[in-house]
Amino acid sequence: MAQTNLLQHFCIQNHGNFSANSDFKSNHDRLISSFSSDTNIDYGFYAGFFGGNIDKAYAISLCRGDKKPETFCSCIRNSSQVLSQQCPNLKEAYIWYDDCMLRYANHSIFNSMEFGPFFWMYTLVNVTDENEFNVVINALLGRLINSAALGDSRRKFAAGNATAEISRQTMYALIQRTPDLTQQECSDCLNRAIKLIPRCCSKRQEGRLVSPSCHFRYEKDPFYDLASTSTLPP
Repeated sequence: MAQTNLLQHFCIQNHGNFSANSDFKSNHDRLISSFSSDTNIDYGFYAGFFGGNIDKAYAISLCRGDKKPETFCSCIRNSSQVLSQQCPNLKEAYIWYDDCMLRYANHSIFNSMEFGPFFWMYTLVNVTDENEFNVVINALLGRLINSAALGDSRRKFAAGNATAEISRQTMYALIQRTPDLTQQECSDCLNRAIKLIPRCCSKRQEGRLVSPSCHFRYEKDPFYDLASTSTLPP
């Protein structure tokens, strides 16, 4: 899988736009700036709003669970700059990098599971034994869902690996969801994502599916920072 830093973005047209001198633009800019400059939050999740009435701006940003705060702040700044270029003056937009996600809107986006818009990525290299692969990946992701659900209200993230019995191929995976969701919403989002594996990544050695509220990723080689996160035993 190509390790490009910028993964995907979506510009939402049907929620209107704003002018350069509008109150919404001012509220939006102050809100995003507060995210990227706040060094007190070291768990990688920001959710907030700024302004009032029809000009209120809402935003959520989520850092990948194994990344350090300084990486997160830089990622938010880059995300905001790219969205201002790719989705100019739109009141709602989404962007994903390897290290973080940023979304903003002119309506509340908190405490609600949202699966769309979503996207997937995969390598073109296939596994040697599809049946064995399915057993290993489904079991590993299932364990990670349970582990992430045990996280506190600030972070819902889990990473781990599993080794196939016959081929001895080890697969590495992580899952994450926004911590404003309930445990049931968390499970619903991630299970919905995993059910799409036959469509998105069947037989592929590496794959990921990303949505606003949750995502998973797996690869045949380690890709997460073992020193920055507690992982499940193989």
